[in-house]
Amino acid sequence: MTIGELAAQTGVPASTIRYYERVGVLPRPERVSGKRRYSSDALRRLAVVRLAQACGFHIEEMRQLFRGFKAGVPVSRRWQEIARKKDCELEEQVARLLAMRKVVKRVLQCECTDFDECGRIAASVGTRSRDEITSLVRACSIW
Repeated sequence: MTIGELAAQTGVPASTIRYYERVGVLPRPERVSGKRRYSSDALRRLAVVRLAQACGFHIEEMRQLFRGFKAGVPVSRRWQEIARKKDCELEEQVARLLAMRKVVKRVLQCECTDFDECGRIAASVGTRSRDEITSLVRACSIW
């Protein structure tokens, strides 16, 4: 099939398909008279790419899934190794989001009449890193 047919069947724009080829997520297809020709394998590969995207995998992680292992490593092991790393990353993101939510809930309770009143809280949070903010929020009893 042509790139246009592949794009129509998968809903993935032709420009994205070409990008996936360029960055090594999709193998380069055979060419006939200079035009890309795809087998039905490309449909399945794009379905796997969509699954990886649903897991939150970035391009580099997808490239690793397809090309970052020695020959003969089962696909299940590839998924598991990359998914374990992603799971840890997601846990950290959830913790940061929960800490941010706590701050937002505190701000929703704000009864300050002007920004000067809020200065104490803003000054304690404004110059800190995200990790420090998370620690501060967890340690602060008024939050």
